[in-house]
Amino acid sequence: MQANSYFSSPLSKGSSSFKALGISFQKFSFLLFLLLGLFPSLSYGQTLKSDLTSLSLEELMKLEVAMVSGASRYEQKVTQAPSLVSIITADEIKKYGHRTLADILQSLRSFFVTYDRNYHYAAVRGFGRPGDYNTRILLLVDGHRVNENVFGSAPVGTEFPLDVDLIDRIEVIRGPSSSLYGTGAFFGVISVITRRGKDLKGPEVSGEVASFETYKGRATYGNEFKNGFEMLLSGTYFKSEGPKSLYYAEYDNPSTNSGIASHLDDDRFQSFFSKVSYHDFTLSGAYNNREKGIPTGAFGTIFNDPRTRTTDEWAYLDLKYDRTFDNQLNVLARLFYDQYYYHGDYIYDYPPVTFFKDFARGEWWGGE
Repeated sequence: MQANSYFSSPLSKGSSSFKALGISFQKFSFLLFLLLGLFPSLSYGQTLKSDLTSLSLEELMKLEVAMVSGASRYEQKVTQAPSLVSIITADEIKKYGHRTLADILQSLRSFFVTYDRNYHYAAVRGFGRPGDYNTRILLLVDGHRVNENVFGSAPVGTEFPLDVDLIDRIEVIRGPSSSLYGTGAFFGVISVITRRGKDLKGPEVSGEVASFETYKGRATYGNEFKNGFEMLLSGTYFKSEGPKSLYYAEYDNPSTNSGIASHLDDDRFQSFFSKVSYHDFTLSGAYNNREKGIPTGAFGTIFNDPRTRTTDEWAYLDLKYDRTFDNQLNVLARLFYDQYYYHGDYIYDYPPVTFFKDFARGEWWGGE
């Protein structure tokens, strides 16, 4: 608005000059803003190109190159990784305001995310089958497999067991990686690396307020001590009432509230994450409990009934030993235990009105 008021006075007075030239004021304004936006990008590209071309071969070899650990399961330069890799840093997540893993994936090329008012689904290169539950994408947190063992799904929405503020970086490795990670890595691997206690060096508290009565709070403590012990503890609470009303044309009938779902898009979760390290040993754990209302009348349920909702829980413990000997031999050992719980309440009118409960529970442990 300030830009418009700044330009309106001098340019409107000379509008007759633009008409004489055969150029409308709107076209002139568009060209002006286009040039203003283009010149900085051109100058930046030319400066970057001249800076790189002026460097010697020795100087080019000393340039900092991002490191990736998910492509080959050991740390290497991204230029040496045998895969197409995208890296999203914590700074980028903060600058773009991503609040869920689904938001982050949506920003990547060849990825798109759909949402059915209950779960988020990530698809790659245009392929995303309905009801797939992200089973063709492998999701890792600090190398720990998060896909559960009942459906094989990967949580990318608010059911993801980690607050995005605790993410240090995300490595997205495109293409099949089943030879390294087993089943579930057909389209790619999403490797989430969390922050460390030494990155915080004390307590950290954050709060958020947004539309639709949305509130979020997080308390985190992290530190590294002189004896080599390092810890990070964090808890998050999120609550959102969602839009007060949503309209669905398929249910536009007086018997179904004229297609309006009222106060049914609520979403809330509580999550906890901890990571403690001592020399080469790291013990980490995560827990998330998420409850979501379903406003869409999914699966033929009674429309506009607040009792139709789902609950999801993810939890794991992971003990890892990781050591590199003489910068040549890397030894990694891992023990883990996971739990997954899903519960769905679905209200049908057969008749009579029937309360249908759907649930699944998975527990698994292992090592490598």
